[in-house]
Amino acid sequence: MKRICLLIMFLASGVSAAPFVINSAGKQVDGSAIQSAPDGTVSLTTLSGQTLTFRKGTYRQAFADKPKEMVRVEELVKQKNLIAVVEILRRVKEEYQFLGWDQRASLMLARVYLPMRQFEDSAREYEELFAVQPNLKTVPKERANYMQALLGAGRTEEVAKMIDEDIASGSREAAARAQVVRGDMKAAGGQYEEALLDYLRTAILFKAQTAVLPEATYKTALALKNLNDPRAAEYFQKVMDEFPKSEFAELAKGEMK
Repeated sequence: MKRICLLIMFLASGVSAAPFVINSAGKQVDGSAIQSAPDGTVSLTTLSGQTLTFRKGTYRQAFADKPKEMVRVEELVKQKNLIAVVEILRRVKEEYQFLGWDQRASLMLARVYLPMRQFEDSAREYEELFAVQPNLKTVPKERANYMQALLGAGRTEEVAKMIDEDIASGSREAAARAQVVRGDMKAAGGQYEEALLDYLRTAILFKAQTAVLPEATYKTALALKNLNDPRAAEYFQKVMDEFPKSEFAELAKGEMK
């Protein structure tokens, strides 16, 4: 939960000093106000007061200044009121279509739906984003989140295919994250011994991928616990000692009570 909250707040805190449009030639045109239409047409009021109209396909990017609603999102995330966060993000996504913040809101929704266990909604948001930002699907962290959403939605065949792709990709981070997801897939099916092997392999063989180690170590402990293995306590303690600032340290503390 803490990690998801931090990721949401990072996106929500981004600011743009003023609305702008990057035209088809790559030049940024700054303005004082901006609006969009459902067909993708964007109207920018320039700093001199002139209104410029850009039809869909005639500009590379348009961006509004930070919606005031996003300040409220940051407050609600700190309060862990994710239901209220979702309501605001849905509204921002609709009202700021084609103005940058729609895609930011969509990515935040994709992430926040995971701890809410709304896996189908998370997968849908990711798929919408991948359609307009194909490169996003190559980001290991987002791919792993997407696989978690697919797994929760019961789309295991798709997850298995993506895992194989990532392990064979040559990217160490992608392979590490994919191996953790493979462990999750096995754990979801009650195959705790096989899941344990995936988590352990990740923790042992991917030590350079430090962003993945807290999760792999914590899930190793969980798998051991599900197997009634007394070493579970050792691994929960390892999470707290070696990754004290991670969300998994907090989860490990809860397991040790």
